[in-house]
Amino acid sequence: MSIVRNTGYNLVAALVPIGVSLVTVPVFLHAMGEERYGVMALIAMLLGYFGVFDLGLSTATAQRIAARPDTDLDARRRIFWTGTIANLSIGLVGAVVILPIALLFAGSAIKAPAEMMPEIRQSMVWLVLALPVMLLTGVLRGALQGASRFAELNLINVIAVPISQLVPLAAAVWFSPKLTVVLPVLYAARFGVLACYFAVVLHRVTRGWHVSFDLGEARALMRFGGWMTLSSLIATVLVGLDRFVIGALIGVRQVSYYTVPYQLSERAMFVPSALAQAMFPRVSGAPDEGEARALSVRGVMAIAAFCGPPMVFGAVFLHPFLGWWISPGFAQAAAPLGQVILAGFWLNALGMACANHLTARGLPRLYATAHAIEVVPYCLLLYGLMHWLGLLGAALAFVARVYADDLLLAYLAGFLRPVALIATGGLAVFVAAHMIGAGLLLGETTRVVLGLGLVGLTSLASLAWVSTQRDSLTAVLRGGWRQ
Repeated sequence: MSIVRNTGYNLVAALVPIGVSLVTVPVFLHAMGEERYGVMALIAMLLGYFGVFDLGLSTATAQRIAARPDTDLDARRRIFWTGTIANLSIGLVGAVVILPIALLFAGSAIKAPAEMMPEIRQSMVWLVLALPVMLLTGVLRGALQGASRFAELNLINVIAVPISQLVPLAAAVWFSPKLTVVLPVLYAARFGVLACYFAVVLHRVTRGWHVSFDLGEARALMRFGGWMTLSSLIATVLVGLDRFVIGALIGVRQVSYYTVPYQLSERAMFVPSALAQAMFPRVSGAPDEGEARALSVRGVMAIAAFCGPPMVFGAVFLHPFLGWWISPGFAQAAAPLGQVILAGFWLNALGMACANHLTARGLPRLYATAHAIEVVPYCLLLYGLMHWLGLLGAALAFVARVYADDLLLAYLAGFLRPVALIATGGLAVFVAAHMIGAGLLLGETTRVVLGLGLVGLTSLASLAWVSTQRDSLTAVLRGGWRQ
């Protein structure tokens, strides 16, 4: 069970749909028109919100399967079918609950031409029908992740998921752009993807049907999933609060100066996310807490080493990039914020490994508790710093929150000292990157030379760590613990 190989699978699977979207989105817009495509975007957003009906069962299924050895087929089958039946039941009940809400939303909250309203109301039915399919897909993905079947999991993502985008696009171009045509085709394509997941799980995880439902297992899954749901809800509030407060206190125009560098920085998270997903079953299946902590600490250090140099490079050269990409005026306002936000996302990547450890070891309660502790201090800090420093205060509050989050999660996971050293040292590097990138009292040539020098030193430090840890890192990433 190689973390390197599985991380590679995850990276490819994350990049391919992005590439397909870059091609299909303009064609969808041209074929369907902005109004219909906007409705599809709203439906996708609503379906994302309705993901709360999952109640954390997908992650719970992954964790509990990963904690069982391959040889304990009975336990894995019991976990999978219990999670599947529970999530299907929740999805069907949820569909009944949200149907009137969706119809009300379509009738009152969507502003569209009158002739499109019957079409939009009918499209809400497909939103409701998509909920059980989405929840079942989540459990199936969790089962494959827990069983470390990343090759099969990501092969479906690379092949079937792009097809599920291309088939509705073909229907819009060659048959009709109406939502009443495109959405049923999209539903059928997603159902086909679900069938692919199901076939692989039956073959690779449960090795046959052997359907069973265990009430005790259901309670354990719901208990684990409940804490994950609470943590997810709190995280949603924490993540979006800064932009909401900016719009309320400063103005919506200022939101764009903050959001663009925020979203650019957020794109870098697919690398630590891929590593964390690959580590999840290894940490879950580690024979004791000491070995699990050793693996997670190396994961934190690997994320710091691999993500540090490119993000430092981004912090140094963000200003000229934004000036070229958007405009010099926009860069003048947004680049100083982006340099701070990049540091926050680097810290957030470290915290991802710490949170991954708590979840994989069956301790979602501690993860949710940490998030709950952070809410009030972050709100006060965000308001105070924004009142004092404006947009820059919002960025600094974000960095302070994720830094505190790193330390708290690492303390709860039992490896505070190495995370504190890495996080504090990395912050010092990003402060230097910010000063160079701001170019205070520096000529353009001097700034470029100093910036490249800082990136070079960061890269050398990362390579030096990888070199000194090569043997142990290779042992951890390629094998070690048998499940």
